[in-house]
Amino acid sequence: MKMDDLELLNLLKSKESRAAQYVQGELGLKRQSAVKAYYREPYGNEQEGWSQIVSSDVQDTVEWLLPQLLKIFTSTDKAVSFEPSRANDVQGAEQATDACNYVFYKQNNGFLILYTAFKEALSSGNCAVTWNKETNETVSSYPFKGATDEMLALMMQEDESDLSEVSTETVIDPTGNPVQLHAGRLKRTEKRTIVRVESFSAGDLLIEPEWTSPLLQDCPYVCRLHEVTLSDLKQMGFTDVDAKELRASDVEATGDGEYLANIGKLGVSHDEDDDGDDSTAEGTLRVEYVLADADGDGIAERLCVYRLADRILKREPVSHVPIATASPLLNPHRWDGMSMHDLVGDLQMIHTEILRQTLDNLKLTNNPRKTVLTDSNWSPLANIDDLLDSRIGGIIRAKQAGAVTDEVVPFTAGSSMPMLDYVQGMRENRTGVSRTSMGLNPDSLNNTATGRQIDMGAAAQRIELIARIFAEILVKPIFLGILKTLTDGQIDKMAFRLRDEFVEYDPNEWRDQYDMTVHVGLGTGDKTAQAASLMQIMSLQREGMALGIVEPKHLYHTFGKMIENAGFKDVQSFAIDPTTVQPKPQQPPMQLQIEQMKLQADKEIEALKAQIKQAEIAMQYKLQESNDQRDAAREVMKAQNENAQAEQQLEFDKWKTEYDAQVKIYIEEMKLRGVPPDDFIQSQQNMAQLMQGVQSLFDHMNAPKVVIYDEAGKPVGVSRAGGSDAIVRDEAGRIIGTQPLQ
Repeated sequence: MKMDDLELLNLLKSKESRAAQYVQGELGLKRQSAVKAYYREPYGNEQEGWSQIVSSDVQDTVEWLLPQLLKIFTSTDKAVSFEPSRANDVQGAEQATDACNYVFYKQNNGFLILYTAFKEALSSGNCAVTWNKETNETVSSYPFKGATDEMLALMMQEDESDLSEVSTETVIDPTGNPVQLHAGRLKRTEKRTIVRVESFSAGDLLIEPEWTSPLLQDCPYVCRLHEVTLSDLKQMGFTDVDAKELRASDVEATGDGEYLANIGKLGVSHDEDDDGDDSTAEGTLRVEYVLADADGDGIAERLCVYRLADRILKREPVSHVPIATASPLLNPHRWDGMSMHDLVGDLQMIHTEILRQTLDNLKLTNNPRKTVLTDSNWSPLANIDDLLDSRIGGIIRAKQAGAVTDEVVPFTAGSSMPMLDYVQGMRENRTGVSRTSMGLNPDSLNNTATGRQIDMGAAAQRIELIARIFAEILVKPIFLGILKTLTDGQIDKMAFRLRDEFVEYDPNEWRDQYDMTVHVGLGTGDKTAQAASLMQIMSLQREGMALGIVEPKHLYHTFGKMIENAGFKDVQSFAIDPTTVQPKPQQPPMQLQIEQMKLQADKEIEALKAQIKQAEIAMQYKLQESNDQRDAAREVMKAQNENAQAEQQLEFDKWKTEYDAQVKIYIEEMKLRGVPPDDFIQSQQNMAQLMQGVQSLFDHMNAPKVVIYDEAGKPVGVSRAGGSDAIVRDEAGRIIGTQPLQ
């Protein structure tokens, strides 16, 4: 049988009553004492005229632990990461890591959330953080100028757009027609759904008293008492609630009311705050997460219920409890833990009493009581007004000598100094926060380099243990809750700047569960020792790269830790991630490059031979010209021959220079690559022979050309210089003799 609203209401009121009696009673007294000690409030046994100082042991311990804890979770931009459990989840896990860190630290003020939660947990024993979807309306304004009627109509078609401050002027276009141009501002309302993370007072958190774990996902009853106004309820969609009903929903104080005044706002009546404006009427909204069999199938489901005192406003099934709580010191089989006050609260009282007595003794020593003689009628023999005046150098009027004497009080406060040191030592042993580790005790016997390192190592272990507790029971549930909320739907694509790049992620493509790792330990201990360890690791990795057991990405990871250890978050500003660099194309083998070079040289030689053949044909054609053009042809041929020789010489010199340079480069690379000596020598000989052949051909090409004429002046052949004689050929190219060069 399904559970109706009345049955559910009775169940919730019963659970709330039991939880409130514990939270506002026994636990409330404990938190009240802790908060009073942190703020150094009087103990109530002070006497007027005597010292009323209160020592700050609890406050000092909390404030010294807090910076180290915050550094652990904020010194890097990826303190929390999701690890894929399947091969196809790698990209989704990386995107979820970046997005959840962005949501927590950028969309929400992650530093302030952690600061508030950690400080409340350290000082009072528990903290509380919640997360949920929140839809906000953002109004943005854009100026425009010179818009035509068509442009104005197009802008008006935008959703949720409105025009304001519009002015119109008429101008003449190039065709001579009048055109109206508009100027003004365009207001656009955009709805944006984000994940809101909030730290709230632990006094507003009600939990099943018998629950045995600080993890609340399976807790039968969890409730947040939320102070709201009637206007807040209207915005949530609860429009049928009136101010009287809301004011009647205030939580009644149970147990010690002082706790409620110091820790939370519970039990504070708002009846006197009626100023005639119902929209500001205040009351208590209960957001409850309860396990109940609402559908009658015999299995308890998780329900989220929005309730005033005696009225259920809304009920819906949910997948998880979006609330996390934590304590720095856990109690086994308890959801509530201990604070720093539980460790040093009694020591603060002892310390306070010793300080008060020391100051009172010093005050009496410097300002002792006085004895005044009187006559038989008890009339003083000295002026009482003068005695009550404690001005330095003041005058005391007396009727006889010795009428006023001082009651000497011995100064015994020096004997209390060892006791103060003893109390200080007890506090250091309990918390791990010592004067040496804080750098405050120059006279410590352990003030050597090794001794300080031991002290700091011991303190770091205590701090890292607290950090691990916060990581596992507070930070981890928060980030898992953010991921689950993002993947529940109704979240638009996320676009933001990440490591100097703009990225766009779609949470609908992710799974709602990944293996999550919370990185803790960074920022604790000795920075110098960490830097030395990282340098040693990097040295070993360089040796490992030669053995093939270390890749550049491993070296980059170590380098990133060194940058983070130095206090910088953006590693990409100092080094390039090797996984994002495109691999360079591989060079062909050396032997193949040499063969390609030889083929290129052969092609160039063949091209030179073709040019030479064409030049010879042109020269023969010139020789067949008429006798009348002989002298002119001879001069033209001579000039062309000289120009051709010069061009060929320049071309050959250029080619030979480039060829020699390439050969030298590849010879050096062959040596570096360990080419066998025999192959290396053979390659050199082949290249030398090739160069000799090329040189001989070129010498033949550039040899002086000689034209042979008969007695009638008719050319009978042409020759090239060969030694001191010219070889004479006929028109058919046959050798017919030699002739000395002129």
